Amino acid sequence: MAHLLAFLIISIIALSSVSVPPVLGQVPPTGERFGIVLSGDPFKWEAELNEQGQKGWDAILAQQPGSGGLILHFVIFSKTPTIRVVDYKVVVAEFSATGDLSMLESARSQLITQSNSYARNGWTLLQALTGQHPGGKSFIALLLKKPIY
Repeated sequence: MAHLLAFLIISIIALSSVSVPPVLGQVPPTGERFGIVLSGDPFKWEAELNEQGQKGWDAILAQQPGSGGLILHFVIFSKTPTIRVVDYKVVVAEFSATGDLSMLESARSQLITQSNSYARNGWTLLQALTGQHPGGKSFIALLLKKPIY
């Protein structure tokens, strides 16, 4: 168990040192920045993101690098003086990894409908992330944000 924990910690450090700097080069050079690794449960992401948003951190990029079957979900934030608070919504669709193509298409269709509804109310799509729960269910999660100036 200790070896597995050590491997996970080393993997997180290695992935963050390899993946984050190239990403930072793609964003404008203004404002402070930092990144977080989201938990494995996409249903907890909204609370994690809103905790940062209440402090004025604006998510500028999300990515999901993977190595050896381990997929991490990173979010890079920036802070600028013009943004006071950022609200986040995470819309999740789950489907069986062994399901047929129609189940995946149905999940995708539901996400598009929900995303369009949020867009009409001023929300913007940050990123769509995918993954799999330990129990075998796969998911697609849309990360939406709405800055308050």
